[in-house]
Amino acid sequence: MYVTGREIMAHNGRLPNAIALASGMTATMNEQYGSSFGVSVEIGGSLNKLWISGFWQTLDEYQSFVDAYTADPKFQVAMGTVDSVMADGEDQIGMVLRAPGERKEFASMNTGRVKSTHFAQGIEFAVKAAELCSSITGNELGLVVPVTGDRFEINFVAYADSLQGLRDNDEQLGANEEYQTMFAASQEMFENQYSTRFLRFVS
Repeated sequence: MYVTGREIMAHNGRLPNAIALASGMTATMNEQYGSSFGVSVEIGGSLNKLWISGFWQTLDEYQSFVDAYTADPKFQVAMGTVDSVMADGEDQIGMVLRAPGERKEFASMNTGRVKSTHFAQGIEFAVKAAELCSSITGNELGLVVPVTGDRFEINFVAYADSLQGLRDNDEQLGANEEYQTMFAASQEMFENQYSTRFLRFVS
């Protein structure tokens, strides 16, 4: 399975307009093409950023979707209005090594980076880490690795019904001895950098 993400920066003060435009377009796409796009905004991060994300069984499925909507005159017209609210954007494609649970209103994306000297070992370790974390918290933790962009990144994805639910997951892990032991063992394979994003789905 694959996931695509479009990171969009709205013009200052135009985020509500960008959300409305993205939500309307993705709703039409989902209805017309059977896609599963969601629109989310960052919480505790950029005030002007939103994400459009969707899952695909294969890259051929994604390519067929792209070919279809880019040839659709309605979407060509809609894309012509994008510049008025959106300042910049970037697409990313990732491969899902371990699927997260059912999508909920809130999500966390924790990003680390595998050392180039330990790539295969680090990915294998990350899969086992996601399985352990899922067993500790009772919530499925997904693992996504980039197909485009920085190939040494790894992204752990979790869903929750609230921001507090995301924090509860972290606190459960931090209090677990088996998790602490695993985290200490990861230092050999991973760079000393780790970032967290909190997202809220608005459509």
